[in-house]
Amino acid sequence: MSRPFGVYVLAFAWALGGTVYVLQGLQLTTAVTFGHMPTGTGEWLWGWIIILTGLAFWAAAGAALSAQPWAWSLGMFLALWGLFQAAVIVIGVGTLEHALIATGFPLVLLWYLNRDPVRAYFQSNEWSDGGTA
Repeated sequence: MSRPFGVYVLAFAWALGGTVYVLQGLQLTTAVTFGHMPTGTGEWLWGWIIILTGLAFWAAAGAALSAQPWAWSLGMFLALWGLFQAAVIVIGVGTLEHALIATGFPLVLLWYLNRDPVRAYFQSNEWSDGGTA
């Protein structure tokens, strides 16, 4: 099955997002470790969670380009994680504009991953290693 063009866009967005997440996480962890932020506020732990999220985005980008069947599941998880983060942002900031911005990409991602051609693309290599259902 041929790769839908949107998978290239998705992989690029995931790789870019992963880079941003890793850099943000490194900024938080090093600000606590070497900088002026006090310990015990949770910033260091959240920094590592953000770094791990960035690494998951990089893994999803590579898996999407190589048509790994688990890329679809990881993409769904990342979209749901994005909706959770959006809810936290909305609770923290409390404005409609932030809600719309924060939920936009995860909702588009959920819609795109559940389109029939995209699901078929990721499921086409599900049993290509000779396994049986």
